[in-house]
Amino acid sequence: MKRMIVWMLALTLVVALTACGGKQAPDAPAQSASSVQSGENNQGEEPQEKPAAEPQKGGTLTVVTDKPGEVTEQTEGIRGGTNQNDAVLLPLNTRMKGKATREGGLWYAFTTGAAENATYKVTYVNQTVGTGPLSVQIYDAYGEKTHDLYGAAPCAEQDGKAATIGLELPPMTTYYVYIWSKEGDSIEYSLVIRDPEEQKTGYSTAERVAESVGAESGQEITAGTNQDDGGMVPLEVQLSGKVSNKQGQWYAFTTNSVENAVYDLTAVNMTPGTEEVKFWVYDQYGERAFDPYGSPLCAKQDGKAVTQSMKLLPDTTYYIHVKEPRGDSVEYTFQLHGPEEPSAPETALVFETPFELNSTQVMFQAESDVFSDKEAAKEAMKPVAEVILAHPDHKILLAGTTATDGSQQARVDLSNRRAAAVKELLVSTFGVPEDQLLTIGLGFDADPFVRGKDRDANGKFVESEGRKNRRVVVMDVDDPIAQELLK
Repeated sequence: MKRMIVWMLALTLVVALTACGGKQAPDAPAQSASSVQSGENNQGEEPQEKPAAEPQKGGTLTVVTDKPGEVTEQTEGIRGGTNQNDAVLLPLNTRMKGKATREGGLWYAFTTGAAENATYKVTYVNQTVGTGPLSVQIYDAYGEKTHDLYGAAPCAEQDGKAATIGLELPPMTTYYVYIWSKEGDSIEYSLVIRDPEEQKTGYSTAERVAESVGAESGQEITAGTNQDDGGMVPLEVQLSGKVSNKQGQWYAFTTNSVENAVYDLTAVNMTPGTEEVKFWVYDQYGERAFDPYGSPLCAKQDGKAVTQSMKLLPDTTYYIHVKEPRGDSVEYTFQLHGPEEPSAPETALVFETPFELNSTQVMFQAESDVFSDKEAAKEAMKPVAEVILAHPDHKILLAGTTATDGSQQARVDLSNRRAAAVKELLVSTFGVPEDQLLTIGLGFDADPFVRGKDRDANGKFVESEGRKNRRVVVMDVDDPIAQELLK
């Protein structure tokens, strides 16, 4: 009997120590990648899961879908957790939109890839003018900070510039992102977790129509209030603007394919008697493209042009921040000069980069070509239709792809039917000529585009990555990629 009592006391002590003791690693996110709902009813490639719970307090997260400044809000977003255990797993290399409120912060999670010693970058933008800072911290499974253990992560301020945390992380490990409004304001924001060292095994696609099509001379350009919604500016075209009341404005431009090229930004202050207008250029991470620790380009009221030269990466989007800091109303001009392309194609493409309508933009019912939300699909396709209608002489290919679930033959059939459904909606809703659109189903095995890693090292399906592969890619029939597919 004594031995039994001693044994029971020891067992009780072990249980107590386990419950209260040191580094007991928490489980993976309670809402795993295969069970998180994003309104698309799992898009059809995987077994259906239970419906998502009611939205958590603090806001939702949805993928940015359209032109800068035109975000399609879904009826159901990816819902942030209220604690680390119910953090929602996010896909890598996909820019999301969320909202922090006075109710408190939100928790998200991401899992690193298979590469050793890879550097991951968590980038976030405060999209709400007149608010306090947006703060982010990254934790491991034990609740310990992964960066600057005794300091603070950079805040995303209301000026709209991106803030970025860079992390060198081990492979196949889950980390947790806590994001909150530092002063309790209601803040709309974007969040993207990038793996810059990831080896791309396919052609790139664009998630925004403006970046896919590029900027054209003569089009109306609207300045944005933050880095995400800056109006796209063409090279070699002078732009006129007006800034006042200490407000900032944002534009964007994309470099061409020339390697090691130098670009010039030339600006003029056209309003005498005012303070100077300041110009900064940033990359996607919020890092300055010139003189990281020095002054911006300043155009003074004397009307003299000023120029800043920058050595920029090819085929890369950069962001211009224009600000008048004193409260004056100032008219200005600026122009971007760059090198000429070595040789332009004989036939210009409408979609310079193939544009993808992924499962967070155009959602289908499971194993079906029926839209989960037809009105949301129309909103997502509206800017695509406008571009196609503006180029009636260009035939367009709609190529469907799927996640890696089921047989390739079945996925080809499903992706072809979904591409055909997108075509039918473009024709019936927006009046796109039927003979201008071709469709093809690629499934997963014949998908030539950069894909989400929807299978982990053990072959288990990763739902958050699978969403990236359920898409219809829009491109010119004359694009060499389309020609390769049509063979």
